[in-house]
Amino acid sequence: MPDSETNSPWLCHVCDKKFHQAESQACSVCYKIACSQHMRIHSQLNRDSGLYELRPICVACQLEAAL
Repeated sequence: MPDSETNSPWLCHVCDKKFHQAESQACSVCYKIACSQHMRIHSQLNRDSGLYELRPICVACQLEAAL
């Protein structure tokens, strides 16, 4: 596989910055890709198991939930 395919550029949906080398993360709420600067880990209760799970959530979804 060529190196250009493994390092495909991507955009953070919060800041619209283009990344080549950094690893992207998908938000567990909106499923959009965000950079690590705009992603936070949030603990959320899983009602089926009764345990808390750590989920990545972008700051845009966190702000929307706070309103």
